[in-house]
Amino acid sequence: MSHTLDLVYSTTKGYASLLPLFQYMKQVGWAVRFTKVHRNCFRNRAFLKAISSTIVIAYDQPLVRLEKCGWQGQFIYIEHGLSPMKYYTYKYDFFQRAALLFYPGEVFKRKMEAINPDFSRGLLGGYPKVDELVNQTIDKASLGQQFSLDPDKPITLFAPSWGGRKNPAAGIHNAKHLSRLDNVLIVPHSADYSLARKYGAVKPDGGNINRFLHLADVVVSDVSSVLAEAAILDKPVIQLILPHYPGCFPEQERRRSGIWVSDTIIAREQNTDRATRPFKIPYIDEDWIMGHTALPDELEESIGAALEHPDQFKQERQFWAEQSCWKADGHSCQRITHMIDHFLSNNTVRQLPD
Repeated sequence: MSHTLDLVYSTTKGYASLLPLFQYMKQVGWAVRFTKVHRNCFRNRAFLKAISSTIVIAYDQPLVRLEKCGWQGQFIYIEHGLSPMKYYTYKYDFFQRAALLFYPGEVFKRKMEAINPDFSRGLLGGYPKVDELVNQTIDKASLGQQFSLDPDKPITLFAPSWGGRKNPAAGIHNAKHLSRLDNVLIVPHSADYSLARKYGAVKPDGGNINRFLHLADVVVSDVSSVLAEAAILDKPVIQLILPHYPGCFPEQERRRSGIWVSDTIIAREQNTDRATRPFKIPYIDEDWIMGHTALPDELEESIGAALEHPDQFKQERQFWAEQSCWKADGHSCQRITHMIDHFLSNNTVRQLPD
C-alpha cells in the first residue's frame, strides 16, 4: 500500500540516515518527500501547508522547529547511527513521545528497557544506511589513487565522533597522533567539517563514508557508529581511549528540560569508573568493545597489531555487529517500510521479521 509521508532532516547526519529509506519508499510507489527543515521553517510556507500528519525523523531538531511553527502530528523515529554509547539515546522525553520508534539493534532495545520498561512502540528495524554498505562494491585501486593512497599497502581510516569544535582533545584533533603513518585517510564527523582542511581530511558527499569503510584495512575511531559499520564488514578496529567523549558520561548535561531518565539512574552512570570502563554503555552493564583499545600515543602500535592479527577480535566484531545492527543483510529499508505500512494501515505496532 502507498502512503503519503514526509521525511524531514536538519543536519548532514540526519540526511544520510534517512536518504536510503526515502529512496526505497519512492521506488515502491509511496508519495514521499524529503525536506530540510531550516531554523525558520515559516520560510517554506508551501511545505508547512502541505506537510503530512505523520513525519519521519532521525533527530529531534526538525521536530522542534516544525512544532514551533505550528505543526501538530505524530512522528516516527529512525536512529541516526549504530553507536549505543551516547547518553542521550532515549534519555529525552521526545523519544518517549514517538508514535513508532525503530531500534537499530538489540542493544538499543536493552537501553530503552532499562530507561522505560513500559515503552511499547519500539521495533527492531536495523539502520537504513547499512543497506548500501553491505551491497556496495568498490574499485579499490581507483578509489585509493583518487585520494593519493597506495591500494597495495594497508590503508588506515580514521573516522572519529564529533566534538572537535569545542574540545581540542576530541574528535578529529586526534589525527595528529597518526601523522607519522602513511596511507591514512581522515574523515571527520559532519559536525567537525570546518576542521577538515587543518588535518587534510576528506568531507564525503552527503556524509556517507561507506566506500571508505570498504577501502580501509583497519578502522580507527572512538565512540562513533563507524566502529559498528566496520565490524559489519569484518574490518579490524582500534577504539581510541580518551578522558571524555562528546555526548557520553561523565560529560555534563547541556539540556535542562525534557529529561526522562531519573536522577538515580543518571547519578549511577556519573559514578562509573571511566578509567577502567571507558566504553561502558549508558544504562546497561555492558561494554561496547569490539577490537583493540588504545590511548592516543599507542595508536601506531595498535594499528600494527591489528594488521598483523586481523582475526584476533573476530568474535567480538561479529557479536557487536549483530547487536548494533539488526539483520544487516541489505534489506533494512524494506523491513522498516513494511512495518511503517502496517502501522499506518492498522494503527498497531507489530514486529515483522521480513
